[in-house]
Amino acid sequence: MSVYSVSNKFLDAYDPFWICRLLSLKVGAAAILLFLCNGFLLAPQSPMFYILTTVIATLASEVIPAPNKARKFGNFVFILFLLATTTMIFGMFSYFRFGLFIVVMTFSYLVLRFMAANPKVAAVPTIMIMWGIVNMSGGATDLNAVANNYLYYFEFGAMGAITVLLFPDFTPKVFDSAFLRILGSDVDNVGNLHYKNSDPRVLSALFMMRSKLPVLPQRYTTLYEAIIAFQNAFMKPHQLSPEETLLAKSTLSELMLAVNAQAPYALDADNVARLRAMNPGVYGILANLVDGYNACKA
Repeated sequence: MSVYSVSNKFLDAYDPFWICRLLSLKVGAAAILLFLCNGFLLAPQSPMFYILTTVIATLASEVIPAPNKARKFGNFVFILFLLATTTMIFGMFSYFRFGLFIVVMTFSYLVLRFMAANPKVAAVPTIMIMWGIVNMSGGATDLNAVANNYLYYFEFGAMGAITVLLFPDFTPKVFDSAFLRILGSDVDNVGNLHYKNSDPRVLSALFMMRSKLPVLPQRYTTLYEAIIAFQNAFMKPHQLSPEETLLAKSTLSELMLAVNAQAPYALDADNVARLRAMNPGVYGILANLVDGYNACKA
């Protein structure tokens, strides 16, 4: 069972929606390039500051919603420039305590006033201020040092840019991982007459899916709507017979296996045919869900 699998029994308990795996893989790829850059290209005396700044910008490019690689690259450059500039400004005034206080207060007011109102980058101003204060002693103190530091940011930032542009898009895995959490809850609750369709696993998974829809193709929106319809129609007391309950659980379990394998699912197994013959209404609800899923794997 690979770390790249949609479901991993060792990791799902700590990372149910694939977010940590996605960020860890991206940071790992960036770290390899950054250490190679530090080892074989011109490097400053204290490279970790530049490496960490680039890593933060790389993470931000994944966290801030972006519909394509170009927007992710734009977010990366934007965040890297803001962090670098903040450190430069704070560093240049670090020897003037009262002046530094005025600069930090003014800078904080301006960035919070004009950036925090945008929900997509609301956390960025706080990160900028914190990063500038933490690394104040490592900032440039004159214009010549500022120019040199920007060149190092450009050098290490190029490694981050390569990561952003060439790193695979794993967002569909985040969506499918959330889908698996919903299917697992449904398997546990099929035939439960007291189920109120408010399982925390389902609600959190639906929220995660919805947050990723703006950066996914339209067919995932269709699947999301099919999942909502399935939850509203199927996960209600249907007075299923014990055999129908077992057949429905079997069908959903097979769909879970298909989702984990990232493969289409065909409603042609014997248990599906028996469910169709016994309860056409329930079969129709399942068929609509499967059609929405298969459209994403075509």
